Amino acid sequence: MSKTALVTGAGRGIGRAIAVRLAAEGYQVGLTARSADQLAETAKLAEAEGATVTAVPGDVTNARDVSEAVRVVSAELGPIDILVNNAGYASQPMPFTDIDPDDWWRVVETNVRGPLLFTHAVLGGMVERNSGYIININSMQGSKVVGASLAYGVSKAALMRFTDALAAEVDGSGVVLVDLSPGLVRTGMTANRPDLDALPVAAWSPPEACAEKVVALVSGAYDGLSGRYVALNDDLDDLVKRLDGDARVLRMQPPSG
Repeated sequence: MSKTALVTGAGRGIGRAIAVRLAAEGYQVGLTARSADQLAETAKLAEAEGATVTAVPGDVTNARDVSEAVRVVSAELGPIDILVNNAGYASQPMPFTDIDPDDWWRVVETNVRGPLLFTHAVLGGMVERNSGYIININSMQGSKVVGASLAYGVSKAALMRFTDALAAEVDGSGVVLVDLSPGLVRTGMTANRPDLDALPVAAWSPPEACAEKVVALVSGAYDGLSGRYVALNDDLDDLVKRLDGDARVLRMQPPSG
């Protein structure tokens, strides 16, 4: 029986690439995002890879939408074996004194509350089955200061700690949680960042590279990395070799001086 993966923010960009790649790997795929039209496009691409696909539009910060997405995907495709929390939001970088507090908080809500709600909805079943993967798409901005993107950095640092602490809580349950930073990817989110336009081509990563890393992380070969923050260019085999008992080592910015 095929396993089921649920990908949030699957309407475009990184989420779409992950969903299509998982479909190509033989997974049944559940999709959710706010745009039904974009989800339909992703569904067609995933179905072309031979996957059975269920798409449920919704807002990741809305508890009812999250419950409905998990209910429908589970009913149509079976228990969720893999959750990829990819949906995210970033506001325009600006000094803190110039921000709109409501928009600032929307960043935190989307990037933290969204993964929290979806994880809460699927984790119990995974623990009961002694098996499951939760991959949280994080960012290098969670581990270091980048420009004036304070809300985004705060949200991703919080997500990093969420993954770290929850992995410790469910240690031994068979459920693996990993943060994955995809690096800089040209998506709708980064298209609104004119401060990034001057970066060289080599600084950018294709969304397909992130999808490749997700497939590796859910393969079973790297379960020892549960609780870890992993960057796109990390050699997973090397990370496993260098583990010193506990993978839960976060790459937070070291103190200056």
